[in-house]
Amino acid sequence: MSIIFINLFLHCLIIFFDLGATSFDDLRTVDNTVCDTLKDACQRRGLLEDDYEFVQCLQDAAHMRTGHQLRSLFAIILLHCMPNQPDELWTRFRDFLCDDLHHHLTHQLQIPEPTQEQVFDYGLFLINQLLRKHGKSLDQFPPMPVSVMQWEIIQGNQLIAEQLNYDHNQLQAMVDAGVPTLNQDQRQVFDAVVQDAITEGGHSYFVHSAGGCGKTYLCNLIAAQLRLQGKIVLCAASSGIASLLLSGGRTAHSRFKIPIPVHEDSTCNIKKGDLTCQLLQRTSLILCDEIPMLHRFILEALDRTLRDLLEKPDVPFGGITMLFGGDFRQTLPVIPHGSREQIVGASFCRSRLWPNLQVFHLRTNMHLGQDPESDDFAQWLLQIGAGRGMLEDSTVSLPPHMRCPNNTPQSLIDSLYSALLQPGPQDPLPDSYFLDRTILSAKNADVDNINSSILESFPGNKATFTSADSVAEREYDYIPPEFLHTLTPSGFPLHKLELKKGAPLMLLRNLDPFQGLYNGTRMILVDWTPRVLRCRVLKAGLGDEHQDDHMVFIPRMNLLASAEDNPIPLKRRQFPVRLAFAMTINKAQGQSVKWVGLDLRTPVFSHGQLYVALSRCTHPQRVKAIFPEHEQGTKTTNVVYTEVLRGLGD
Repeated sequence: MSIIFINLFLHCLIIFFDLGATSFDDLRTVDNTVCDTLKDACQRRGLLEDDYEFVQCLQDAAHMRTGHQLRSLFAIILLHCMPNQPDELWTRFRDFLCDDLHHHLTHQLQIPEPTQEQVFDYGLFLINQLLRKHGKSLDQFPPMPVSVMQWEIIQGNQLIAEQLNYDHNQLQAMVDAGVPTLNQDQRQVFDAVVQDAITEGGHSYFVHSAGGCGKTYLCNLIAAQLRLQGKIVLCAASSGIASLLLSGGRTAHSRFKIPIPVHEDSTCNIKKGDLTCQLLQRTSLILCDEIPMLHRFILEALDRTLRDLLEKPDVPFGGITMLFGGDFRQTLPVIPHGSREQIVGASFCRSRLWPNLQVFHLRTNMHLGQDPESDDFAQWLLQIGAGRGMLEDSTVSLPPHMRCPNNTPQSLIDSLYSALLQPGPQDPLPDSYFLDRTILSAKNADVDNINSSILESFPGNKATFTSADSVAEREYDYIPPEFLHTLTPSGFPLHKLELKKGAPLMLLRNLDPFQGLYNGTRMILVDWTPRVLRCRVLKAGLGDEHQDDHMVFIPRMNLLASAEDNPIPLKRRQFPVRLAFAMTINKAQGQSVKWVGLDLRTPVFSHGQLYVALSRCTHPQRVKAIFPEHEQGTKTTNVVYTEVLRGLGD
């Protein structure tokens, strides 16, 4: 391509971004600095893809943090950003990446005077360990150097070591305080599962529980009791959000290396004799929560794999005690363009494994207030979830007090986020403020509009981050970038991402389960540069003294939408985040909040969505909703596949 056409392309690209430019100097000006060339200006605005971006990303991050957080960021860049010359990034930043390792080698591994070569080699080993947890290794990213020293022999199996490294004093305190508080239903499950895991009974259990009935609390107590006795308990969940609520939790895909896509005869990507296999051979209990969201093929693949790895082909799950949990009134597996029959058929309760499970029920809602109004609300929620009381048009009426007075998006915002709308200077709001409330909608476009509206009222200066967009297949090269900028496929960040410091964000990809960085993880934006976001993962009960432990770096990364998922195979390089004042109903599954707002202008469209939305809240008086303009009351659609609830025994 000639230099004339290149410059013409750059002019078009940057003019579309900066419609207010009145001169060539304006086009080359970024953050009040005039760049030497249009290409430099496009790079600084993030409109082009090249390794310069990752140099800037690591350089900016190195000024904020060093050591293990930088190594995690480096691993994320390798896994998700596809740099062209990763070895050059390593060479340039290895001093920062390894700056804490001399001390570690000296005091933890008892190497008196480690050489610089040993320090760098150990850094490569640790980065490789991070990659292996994602099923990758450094030799898959040529021309990256690889570790040549035998660190694994020195350290042993770190997966097993991590599972045996829980603080026994904390575990004992948790068990002593928690077990006496269990109600009769919870205690029945606790005794059965703990006894089975200790005696290696190898049975499988399912706990069917409505939201707020203490299922997660019970699961963590069971795990603590067994870990106190030196047993290994692996905790997993169908989503990142649900996994964050479990002690040592991971997503099922991450924990068991579930293939994507998964088929009827699939097995997990675990080889006999590898570190994960050794871990499974030592495991006494596998605990999987929010199972109704998982396709049955996933759990059947796990069963098939465990039978093979543990050499027990005729024993379900290879003889490991299994505890599954969930609520089939909530959303079911997502089958793109799937029919009702296909969605129900993909559910775990239709699996060949289901008849082998003993089903328990938790019936007492522990999150709602202990008063008659809350008891009535709990019973009403169960009616909604079971599809009872619906009219012929599949609608139900919500309690009148839930309707916002003006029935407008702004009235819903005022009800949920009044503290943000106070005039004048404000102190930063605590993390608990954002953990305790959210607005839910069935439609992504409505979520984006609400988030944008709240951001305008949020204090602070707004930063705008634009994506670099292209097509992933050459036959679509005729489509201009300015059209690609208008596209936002499901699960993608916006082309023009507007953020403010202190605003809540939601992660849109699984980046690093060991830092709690899952698709759906909520964070607070602490700081930014054009190439990296510094965020704090939102966690309940996180004191100021522990906030640094939950600081993470989020780089821009390449996101792909295939022609099957989107009419145009879009490739977008952008920060994989969205604002999280509001979120879709499906993203909220597994969370409980004190205040919830429901945007029901667009009715729910799949099984369990209305039930999920309403059951996120801990008190009926803290639910507010808006309805379509023509709706004068509180009537809304409810979608329930009643056939999936049959046979649960309650």
